[in-house]
Amino acid sequence: MRNIKRKLAWFAIAFVVQQFMFLFIDKIYLASDSNFKVEKVEEQENPADKKTEINIKNGIDEIKVSSDGRYVAYVEGGKLKVLDGSDDKEKQCDTDSGNEIVFYKWLNGENKVLVIQKVKEKGAYYLEPISFDAKKGETSDIANFDRNIVKIKLNSSKDEVNNVAFSNLTHSLYIEVKKSSEKCDLYYANIMSEMKKVKSDRNITDIVVPTTNANAVVEEGNNLSVLNTKGNLLIPNVKTPKILGADVNDNVYFGEASGDKIEKIYYTVLSDKNRKWNEFKLPEPTEKEDIIVDYSGKVYVNNKAKKSLAELTTNKSIKYKGELVQSYSKGVISRENNKLYKNKLD
Repeated sequence: MRNIKRKLAWFAIAFVVQQFMFLFIDKIYLASDSNFKVEKVEEQENPADKKTEINIKNGIDEIKVSSDGRYVAYVEGGKLKVLDGSDDKEKQCDTDSGNEIVFYKWLNGENKVLVIQKVKEKGAYYLEPISFDAKKGETSDIANFDRNIVKIKLNSSKDEVNNVAFSNLTHSLYIEVKKSSEKCDLYYANIMSEMKKVKSDRNITDIVVPTTNANAVVEEGNNLSVLNTKGNLLIPNVKTPKILGADVNDNVYFGEASGDKIEKIYYTVLSDKNRKWNEFKLPEPTEKEDIIVDYSGKVYVNNKAKKSLAELTTNKSIKYKGELVQSYSKGVISRENNKLYKNKLD
């Protein structure tokens, strides 16, 4: 009897607490006199879209343009400089005197440049990656949690950066170093900026990092492999695969090579359990350098003779002036003398 009374008492307390909570939610949290203001969010116009032409200085050779087409990066007088195409103002990446800029590349979808400089300290040579924010004009070191600057010690001053691949989303950075022996070492820096060597003395011909993955796809001759997985990556009925690039949709693109040219393009999301290989058939065998995979997901095939590109996902084409430089989010960039042209895909 005493147990029954105790249970009834606890039941009554629980019932009162429950009703109090319902009353609180109804009268206060969801009160009818609450005011909600809904505002339409207008997409801000990119200043880069206002100008379709950008003037650059005399004597500038290699240039690289940000993915939105606004900023132009180049090396002048041993310093990395960035021109803002919207107002023609120039900013400089601050580096120590004597350091050599050996590589630079825009981060996908961002206004930041990854810069790799060669540094000499106490008779030894190092590669030191840094970043430059084109909008803020700020240079930042890449350091680990212990605030030690990330560096790669070189075997020789003649060692060079052969390739760099990264994923912004997973904060994964790969640096391929080509040595005097013609063999390559591959280094990986993770989200904590911890640098380690993941391949040594290999005949690496290309690398790419899927957007949502930290493991690079590595091309060594006619073989493909994914780091930290067993065996080779196989594409059905393809004997000679070549890496072409990756896009924001997590697709990785490969070409089927015949001799020195690409005959078909295959792409897939490598992380899918039920992997499906999609393909583009090219109208004729094409040099690898004439196939451009843009981060936005567009795939261009360049016809140098006609100065035009076919975009395979939309079946549209673009005509351009001068020489083709690269793709950007809305089309391609071309150059004629000291003028850059933005050729949009309509």
